[in-house]
This record gives sequence, C-alpha cells and structure tokens, in this order.
Amino acid sequence: MGIRLQLVFIIASLLTFVYVILRIRKHGLNIEDSITWILWSILLLIVSFFPQISIFVSNALGFISPSNFILVLFIFFLYIMVFTQNIEISKLKGKQQDLIQKLSLIEHDQRAAAEKASKEEA
Repeated sequence: MGIRLQLVFIIASLLTFVYVILRIRKHGLNIEDSITWILWSILLLIVSFFPQISIFVSNALGFISPSNFILVLFIFFLYIMVFTQNIEISKLKGKQQDLIQKLSLIEHDQRAAAEKASKEEA
C-alpha cells in the first residue's frame, strides 16, 4: 500500500472516529451501541496505521487482496448491526402492543365506570 493511500485511510479513519464521538455526545446513544461504534472506529484506525494486519489476515483467509477482505469485513459488520437493530425493533413492537392493550383496557374501564356513574345519577 502506498503512503498516500495509507494517509487517506488514516485521515478518513480519524474523521470517522471524531464523527462517531460527536454524534454519540449529541444524540446520547445507549452504552452498547456507543461501544460498538467506538470499537469499530478504533479498529479502522488500527488497520489504517498498520496495513500489514489486513494483508496478513487476508492472505491467511485466502482473499485475493486486502481490499476484498476489508470489504467483506464491512459487509459482515453492517449485517450484524442490521440484525441487532431488527432484534431491538421486534422487542419494541412487542412493548408497543402491550402498551396499546393496557391503554385499551384502562379506557374500557373508565367508560364502564362513567356509564355506571351516569346510570346511578339517573
């Protein structure tokens, strides 16, 4: 890898790390998601500073070039993130359904109590 390309990767990785930190501060992500993104950006920094790591791992796993390995790594990371978010969405849908059912029962009880009170007044 040429020095120019390595510098581009280092700058891009540093910008990614700073962007992740700023967005976490601004939006207050939960701890689990924050740690995941911070670790991912640190991994990018490490691979940018030491490209020999990606070359060694890609050769060991049989990839033709380190860029193919990094692309597969990115796709795998995004796949895991989507899967994790789908789990969270499923949990939230279940909680939403529970809340809707509880609210419906409360409204039903309030209507029944109001009807009972109006019948007793009459």
